[in-house]
Amino acid sequence: MIIASFILLYGTVEFLEKKLHPVWWFITVITIGISSIATLAALPFYLRVLPACLFIGAVYCWTGILLLRHAGIQGWGKNITGAAFIILGIHMMDLPFFIEVAWFAPFGFMLDAALRLMIAIGTLIVYFEKTRRDLEVKEKHYRLLAENAVDVIYRYRLAPLAGFEYISPSITKLTGYSPEEFQARADIMRTIVYPDDWPLLEMVMADVAAAVQPLVMRFVHRDGRAIWVEQTLAPLLSEDGSCVGFEGIVRDVSARKALEQDVARLESLNAVGQMAASMAHEVRNPMTTISGYLQIFSRKKEFVNYQGQLNQLLAELDRINQIIKEYLALSQNKMADMRLVQLNTIIESLYPLVTADAVAACKEIVLDLGDIPAVYIDAKEIRQLILNLVRNGLEAMDDTGYSLTLRTYADNDAVVFTVRDQGKGIPQNVLANLGRPFFTTKQNGTGLGLATCYRIANRHQAKIEVDTSSRGTTFIVRFKIPKEI
Repeated sequence: MIIASFILLYGTVEFLEKKLHPVWWFITVITIGISSIATLAALPFYLRVLPACLFIGAVYCWTGILLLRHAGIQGWGKNITGAAFIILGIHMMDLPFFIEVAWFAPFGFMLDAALRLMIAIGTLIVYFEKTRRDLEVKEKHYRLLAENAVDVIYRYRLAPLAGFEYISPSITKLTGYSPEEFQARADIMRTIVYPDDWPLLEMVMADVAAAVQPLVMRFVHRDGRAIWVEQTLAPLLSEDGSCVGFEGIVRDVSARKALEQDVARLESLNAVGQMAASMAHEVRNPMTTISGYLQIFSRKKEFVNYQGQLNQLLAELDRINQIIKEYLALSQNKMADMRLVQLNTIIESLYPLVTADAVAACKEIVLDLGDIPAVYIDAKEIRQLILNLVRNGLEAMDDTGYSLTLRTYADNDAVVFTVRDQGKGIPQNVLANLGRPFFTTKQNGTGLGLATCYRIANRHQAKIEVDTSSRGTTFIVRFKIPKEI
């Protein structure tokens, strides 16, 4: 009985997620020793059972007090059980004195049985109340994690009616739509999924159980922006094994995709640079010979009737030579001559040249130069970058009378240079390929102008960003400010 009572106390403490005080171990050992000595010494009955009854009564009373004091369990179950344990403990302590009283024995056994029945029922109630509380706490924690997670967590049912059962609040930041809109609108997926990616989603939804790899696709934000996301799906199966829905996590991977595109662009530029370095001089040598002979022929009288054709050939050779120069500009072996230069000075020196181009196209150049610190740049390369961006901006505006704005300003640890046109904007399919060598939308373009700009920016550890809409496009170039400035 002593050991059984100690196990009861130990189990109660573990159940309540507390620690048993070491003194109870000593009390248990001492009680067992005293009871054993009293039994071996053949002491009177009440002296033999008194140590055990006092110990068991103390254990019952302390068990009841622990239950009553435990704030984590709410409800009347712990009150009934705690009170019954305390009364039973007191009753156990008086057992040696009343067990031989004949008239009290029937009432004592009945009281003992009633109290133990109350403890049995109360223990079940306490267990259920604690289990419910633990589930509520866990649900609260899980909901807190879900609602504060950066990734979107959702549950989507396919049957009986398709729709979202739950979606975390982070979906608002990702798509611009609230969770309530997702739960209320059954067709909202048609709105947010990028049209070209819808067949991919349909294919995955047709067999969710087979979707072992994360699904990378695009969402359309409420403001029209395309956002790259990565989804991980887990099917929800019914008893017959059919898929009735799925749970998923959606992560914004736009930054990762942008990085991948930058890496792919740089790899393309490196390939073109290597090709340019190895081929440009070999191509130029025969071109120089051809150009020289054409110029000689153009001066001879016998070729006077072919002056138009010869001039056209010379013009085409000049164009080939210009393309080769653009190739050489992409050469990765070219060393940049970095010096501390004021960017505004370069822009002002180019102003007459770009103004002449703008006037010829019936457009206007607007300067908005701010107070900026000097940065380490190669002036010649930055001149080329500015000229390429300005001429692209002028060509992007079909109508006359528009203006192209060149602006500089300081932004935290960067000097920012922007070129803003008033064109029709850049389509998404073109935007994804900006800076890729040989990709062009111009009839006579080479696709190397923007590639050169990205190459120059990379050598300067600068970053080119593009902000485009139907009202125009802005190219943003960020140069790092040296720490000593």
